[in-house]
Amino acid sequence: MDFLKLLKSFEDLLFELLSWIIYYPLTLWRVITTPLAMVRYSNHEQTEAVTDRYTDTLSPPLFLLVTIALLHGVELVLGLPVLTAKTAAARAITASDENLIVARSMLYALLPLFAAWRYVAAKGHPPERKYLRAPFYGQCYLAAVYALGLATSVILIQRGGALPVMIGEIGAVLITLWYLGVQTLQFRSSLGCGTGRAAWLAIRSYFEAVIVFVTAAIVISGIPST
Repeated sequence: MDFLKLLKSFEDLLFELLSWIIYYPLTLWRVITTPLAMVRYSNHEQTEAVTDRYTDTLSPPLFLLVTIALLHGVELVLGLPVLTAKTAAARAITASDENLIVARSMLYALLPLFAAWRYVAAKGHPPERKYLRAPFYGQCYLAAVYALGLATSVILIQRGGALPVMIGEIGAVLITLWYLGVQTLQFRSSLGCGTGRAAWLAIRSYFEAVIVFVTAAIVISGIPST
């Protein structure tokens, strides 16, 4: 009986993993082409029963995690430096690929967290999990595409050469403008506020996440001695 249960679990796992070959590019295409619709889609899915959620896409946090894992795979193939382990925290993170992927996913997840926080605050709700969960999930779709664009730009810059560096720098600016633009439209649509206030909320939540991101990166990497 235990063997049959194990076999069934393996069958389910195998199907789920292989289905990502279909659902990952499908989800990516939909987020790139219709980002606001995908946020609304995620919000709707959060109202469904757990077994009925995200049946034709990857769930937002999983989509973000898989994106980070794929980017890490590209780094390994290209032989790019990952992180200098100068501290105990850095050594723990770089001890395995899995640890590094999870750590990076958590850092990028700061973007949807702070965006959801600003949304909940603007709605007049307390920052409780029941209010944060739905907007956080939807925002993970946007954060995954941002991570994909930004990391690709960084990879080009790391490769060196005048043209790759220039393309990477332009790409980093463009993907950031895309992210802030979509966030502005999302805040304006969901909150029913003006473009100016929506843009302020988008920029504010972005830089709040960036500040925590950079602080965490400095603490993990270690502050260089002078």
